[in-house]
Amino acid sequence: MIVEIKGVHFENQGAHLMLLAVLERLRATIPGAGIVLDGGRNTPDARIASTGASRKLRLRKRWFDLNGLSHAWPDAVNEALARRSLVAEGRLDAVLDASGYAYGGSWTPWLMRYAAAEIDRLADRGRPYIFLPQAFGPFSRGRAAAQFGAALDRAALVCVRDRQSERFLVDLNPRLADRLELYPDFSIDVPGDSSVARRWGVDGETILLIPNHQMTAAMNPDEAWRSGYVDFLASLAIRLRKQGRSVLLLNHAGREDARLCARIAGMVGDLRTVEEADPRAVKGVIGAAAAVVCSRFHGCVAALSQGVPCIGTSWSHKYRELFDEFGAGQWLLRECSAPLACDLLDETLRDRAAHAQRLAGQSSRLMMRVEAMWIRVFDILRGSPSMRPGRG
Repeated sequence: MIVEIKGVHFENQGAHLMLLAVLERLRATIPGAGIVLDGGRNTPDARIASTGASRKLRLRKRWFDLNGLSHAWPDAVNEALARRSLVAEGRLDAVLDASGYAYGGSWTPWLMRYAAAEIDRLADRGRPYIFLPQAFGPFSRGRAAAQFGAALDRAALVCVRDRQSERFLVDLNPRLADRLELYPDFSIDVPGDSSVARRWGVDGETILLIPNHQMTAAMNPDEAWRSGYVDFLASLAIRLRKQGRSVLLLNHAGREDARLCARIAGMVGDLRTVEEADPRAVKGVIGAAAAVVCSRFHGCVAALSQGVPCIGTSWSHKYRELFDEFGAGQWLLRECSAPLACDLLDETLRDRAAHAQRLAGQSSRLMMRVEAMWIRVFDILRGSPSMRPGRG
């Protein structure tokens, strides 16, 4: 069986962690399955090869999408591509879409157009396209959104990560109301590597600040946060250090966040930034901290799922939904205020043990839902008429 894992990459630690989660499940449940990843700036060939996967042959540019032609190619063409570790769409038996958050009016409409066309082509041939739990919307009215909404009717499974995403999709296509399934983020049960925390000196006295450049970008509808975010984090770091707390920055998402960390560190002075290539190491560092102040979705997931109090900031509905899911809505900041965040941290840390115990209970409940999701996914894959032995 040949399966594409779509929407993942190596630059953002959340996307990388989702890739690892899917890889581990696939290889444990369907040994010998061939894995395909889409190449690009954040998924270079060498990194794809390091996972044992092949690269997807991309035959599209703007309006021109020629991937459908690959379904009629003779085996000789596919065999020639395989010798170069390339796989065309026509060779796929299934797609697991783990994009996290890529479909909606905030992103390029081409992502919705391409996904809709691929869903239809695979469905025509009995090959499942599965959306793993992710956030969707809001959607702008237009041709791309309409195509995407209609195509979702033909997907084998559409998992949403939160109720707001569910509402956005049903508004886009009311026929989806009985087809959507709600599951939490599936990276929750991937363990972190706690040994790395010692190398950075992160322990139960450390506060981690995890920035996100999207907080200052146009997609953030809150102008106060867009304009005040960098000063907020720098001021918070200064306040916490005056209290005698150990403070570190953590880069959770590559180049743009690295520049943001450097800017904040320059404003504060002598403020180190944790940088790790392995997302399990990043999760382990987060799990060892006393608390985090976090603007990255999967940084928040990593903290909350490991019982670490997390003061969050938000530029999208997915944050509010995540914090509510963990019963931690009070930790999502409404105001761009360093004094308010500092007071909230102080109050939270006074009852840290109780908060950790409560979060652990929530995490256990959500992990059970993740297991249920994987059972659904693999039931679909095993039952697919396109699951042909020997094609991996």
